[in-house]
Amino acid sequence: MEDATEKLDQLARSQAECTKCAEIASCRLRAVSGGGHPHATVMFVSLAPSPEDEKANTAAGAALLDSLVDYLPMLGNGARDKAFATTVLKCVPRNAEALRAPTDEEQDNCFGFLSKEISITTPHFVVPVGEHAARFLIGKLFHDHVADSYEPLALRVYDSPAFKVVPMASPEEIEALDAKSKRDYLDRLHALSTVMGL
Repeated sequence: MEDATEKLDQLARSQAECTKCAEIASCRLRAVSGGGHPHATVMFVSLAPSPEDEKANTAAGAALLDSLVDYLPMLGNGARDKAFATTVLKCVPRNAEALRAPTDEEQDNCFGFLSKEISITTPHFVVPVGEHAARFLIGKLFHDHVADSYEPLALRVYDSPAFKVVPMASPEEIEALDAKSKRDYLDRLHALSTVMGL
């Protein structure tokens, strides 16, 4: 475990030194690394760190897991100790004027960092949170045509040789559902989380 922790620390230092995305690098307070168990059973991946993550000087994981507790209550009952949470982008996407959506090139620039986090932590399940993170990861790990057919509320399991990918809707996407659809989705999500060992 210490070796994995050391590798994650080294990776965080590399992220902090990265300037591939010149506009973001010129506006960031800092790069935000992932955090959690260094040999996680489940890795949660959102699209980008929040400005709150950036200011808090902590890993991206805490805020992401906090946002999911209402939908995965087991995260509030010790299951988060088995989890690692991170982001596709390691910096808050912004320009000099305001926050903005990341470009495809910026996501591609950061994929190497995310790929290394996955190889170090060796999760059994990778859970992209939200449609944008899911489409990006599915496209990278499988094929673009698979990502094009992705249904945000399907809770489909994608098998890779090393782990399973289980995209889930973001809190905002879940809250946009009508009451019955939300209840049905959360019932299926809770059943699947049991399978994932949460």
